[in-house]
Amino acid sequence: LVGRSGAGKSASGNTLLGEHVFKSKPATEPVTVSCAQARGHCEGTDITVIDTADIFDPRAAVSEVYKEITHCVRLSSPGPHALLLVTELGQFTEEDKAATQRLQDIFGVDVLKHAIVLLTHAEDLAGRSLHDYLRYCGNGALQDLILRCGSRYCGFNNRAVGAERDQQVTKLMGMVYHVVRENGGKWYSNDMYLEPNLTEKKVEYHMGRHKAERKARE
Repeated sequence: LVGRSGAGKSASGNTLLGEHVFKSKPATEPVTVSCAQARGHCEGTDITVIDTADIFDPRAAVSEVYKEITHCVRLSSPGPHALLLVTELGQFTEEDKAATQRLQDIFGVDVLKHAIVLLTHAEDLAGRSLHDYLRYCGNGALQDLILRCGSRYCGFNNRAVGAERDQQVTKLMGMVYHVVRENGGKWYSNDMYLEPNLTEKKVEYHMGRHKAERKARE
């Protein structure tokens, strides 16, 4: 689970796992202070979910960011099968765009091949289809991001219970399985995952390379 602070990453992880395992509450400051891992059973499959901390927050101290990225890589080794890029419906801001850039700087530009855009607060659609909302929302940056993620997106109502919750989890997991198949069953990896002894200094080095590559492709 990746994205800006306050977008609903922790709540989405709880919905996906069907239990309250990640600390979640409405807040302007980050609630998850350190990357956390939880395991569960979903759609007949054992899954591991990583809730990322404020590594995508531009306000975070650089030293803490490198420390948490090192922790995140260790938790998700040998690499994630899919990344859920979480953003709030109707609230795709400059901070979200910065978080998307930071995501590529951390994991590399090809990470979007394994990404699904997850829009929280889907209950605000009030019966309107998510497809129509995205088509006419007028947010070019969000529309471009979805295209770069292979047009993979899903809405989530983290207040849903029972059949409604199960239905949206089934849809999301179907997309995760599709991502895995598209990538030949392989998890996402990069040079950081291949480091035998990853340090914060090495994280800084690899992020510098990834950032240069991202800017070269823009």
